[in-house]
Amino acid sequence: MAEIYRYSVSSIKTKIFWNGEIKDADGTVTALLYDVSGDITANPPIDPTVSIASLPATKLETDIGTYQISLPQFYTSQNKKYKIIWSYAVGGINGSHTTYIDVVTPYCSFEEVVEDLQLGSDPSDPNYKTYHELQMAEKYARKTIENYCNQSFYLYDDIQIAYGSGSDLLPLPFKLNTLHELYGNDILLVDNINEINNWTYEPVISETGFGLRVDRTASIDNIVYTANGLVPPTINDNGGFGAFGKDVRYKVQGKFGWEEVPDNVEQACIQLMGDYFSKDRMWTNKYLKSIQTFDWQFEYNSDAYRGTGNAYADQLLNPYVVNGMVVI
Repeated sequence: MAEIYRYSVSSIKTKIFWNGEIKDADGTVTALLYDVSGDITANPPIDPTVSIASLPATKLETDIGTYQISLPQFYTSQNKKYKIIWSYAVGGINGSHTTYIDVVTPYCSFEEVVEDLQLGSDPSDPNYKTYHELQMAEKYARKTIENYCNQSFYLYDDIQIAYGSGSDLLPLPFKLNTLHELYGNDILLVDNINEINNWTYEPVISETGFGLRVDRTASIDNIVYTANGLVPPTINDNGGFGAFGKDVRYKVQGKFGWEEVPDNVEQACIQLMGDYFSKDRMWTNKYLKSIQTFDWQFEYNSDAYRGTGNAYADQLLNPYVVNGMVVI
């Protein structure tokens, strides 16, 4: 899937394949843009089946059958996923195809990469890297980091399922930034978007972000109802003494991830981009164990295949590895 960076003004290209060959269109090529991110906070709500823009495509004169659109910065202000339907005619026959675009947050700035890795800024410099090469290196580093840490370092809308243990804490598998809705056994408890609270508790995000806890300062629990001769509401019957009932299935919907890329993650990204450009990457990617000639030999440590392949990057990222042991 193609990627463009957040806050960028980027061109998106496509090629028209027709009967197994790349062909020029008869005339105008149009691109319908659809937001398929599933952002529930949008007002008014976004229907992924309705296009949000129709953009004219420009033909690249240097490449047969290649067209591009420029996506305005308005559409790249946050991490999103777009669907593009390209429409055209070839030889008098109408045709179309679909591509998808991810708006992503880079884990480091290219200015720092060029400075730290001492890459050339002039095309005549042997160490010069094109913008496309820098993009591919950053994508390689970002995917490696996400695979090692089991989490993403940007904000995204998601739904996570967690089961209560009869306490006031509900551990979550990923870092929660903003709580939108909370359900208990498919019953709506809290809707922060519409300011609805059907629960007797006020859920708050834990200090680390990897869990929910309750603020009991203004809550009314079963003990208060019973002491006043009242019958507690059934929504309080959670199977335990804590707010998050034992074995109750909670659906947590909101924005997960990080508002800013942590410094350690940024530095690890730069290190891994350096590895991407190194001459021996082709060997490490093939799981080469050793190379030997008449007078020298080297062998890769087995840890290279359990981490990112870079010991320093692993050390930087170790505090951010999510492995199922959640600290609230």
